Amino acid sequence: MTGDAVNIADVYDAKGFDFQGTRNFDAQTGYRSKSMLVVPMKNHENDIIGVLQLLNARDEERNEVVSFSAKCQEMTESLASQAAVALSNNRLIHDLEALMESFIRAIATAIDEKSQ
Repeated sequence: MTGDAVNIADVYDAKGFDFQGTRNFDAQTGYRSKSMLVVPMKNHENDIIGVLQLLNARDEERNEVVSFSAKCQEMTESLASQAAVALSNNRLIHDLEALMESFIRAIATAIDEKSQ
């Protein structure tokens, strides 16, 4: 909601957030959500158009869940930025296609009207 990335070491101990949905998911699946990184996807107008949410960073050497590092957060923020550009481009292309179809329909209707 604020546009800032949220990096949480343990969602079960986090204050200020409602993780009841996460707890319910964990209870149903036997999974244990711990570390979480949530990064907003912002378009060229700085509007939030989505989020990337990562769960449970792993330390491969110790084979355990750890917090997301600052480096991982920085890379995820870059990825979120690129994902937002791709999503915005996709929406723009869709809107252009719809505009072209409307324009063609308007021309066809004008031609039909003039033919009568």
